[in-house]
Amino acid sequence: MSDTAICTDSSALLPTGAVERFEISVVPLAVRLDGEAFDERSGDVDDFYARLGKGAKAKTSQPSPAAFADAYAEAARCGKNYVLSIHLDARVSGTAHSAELAARDAEIPVTVVDTTTASFGVGVCVRAAARALEAGATFGEAARCAAELGGQMRNAFVARSGSGGRVAEGEEWTVLTFTNGATTAVASCGSAEAAIDAMAALVDDERAVEAAIGYAGSVVEDSADILAAMVGRSPHVVSVERYRVGPSIGAHTGPISFGLFWWPTAS
Repeated sequence: MSDTAICTDSSALLPTGAVERFEISVVPLAVRLDGEAFDERSGDVDDFYARLGKGAKAKTSQPSPAAFADAYAEAARCGKNYVLSIHLDARVSGTAHSAELAARDAEIPVTVVDTTTASFGVGVCVRAAARALEAGATFGEAARCAAELGGQMRNAFVARSGSGGRVAEGEEWTVLTFTNGATTAVASCGSAEAAIDAMAALVDDERAVEAAIGYAGSVVEDSADILAAMVGRSPHVVSVERYRVGPSIGAHTGPISFGLFWWPTAS
């Protein structure tokens, strides 16, 4: 068993199975919908997106340093000697800063890893670090694994508004990417189908990769299914997994959002 604990936050969208297998501590971001607290762990995600589509206002805030301090203290109580705290790009969120503040007074050494990516991409980095530790990597090696993979993570997605959370016909679909701490446009498309084609083409130009396709509101679930099928047919893609965009991310993208991450396959 490794002497290193791993901590992350809920925006990493870690699957429950990974959290349990690797005993990862997940510190929740605060999510509020029309001023009321929404619990990502137990709340109805479909209801969240339905309300968001009907005009409800969502807001998120980073975890407090105290929340991270509690997680680090628990790791020490469990006999761990180190903590890897792995988070989203510090240029777009104060989460990593909160973690760093807590790390200063922790009982055991804590290294905060800024993955320079976001959302499910962070979760991929977390799992890679956990697998590295499981295979015998040192604390420092696992930290480098997460940081390096974050730098190689690629993504593309659409996120657009629509009356009542519905997809409006005849409106432009813009394919976006998050890189270097900013969201930029990759392509402007006349339909969801064209946007799917554009995203799939980005992956098709890559070397051997793994991919993950996610969606927010159920209104775009079918589009995500089509994208997953197209990406899965690429000779460059060795595996495709699926995920649901959680409220801590969906509060910013809205319900009409789907897309993918892809990253170099492990050798």
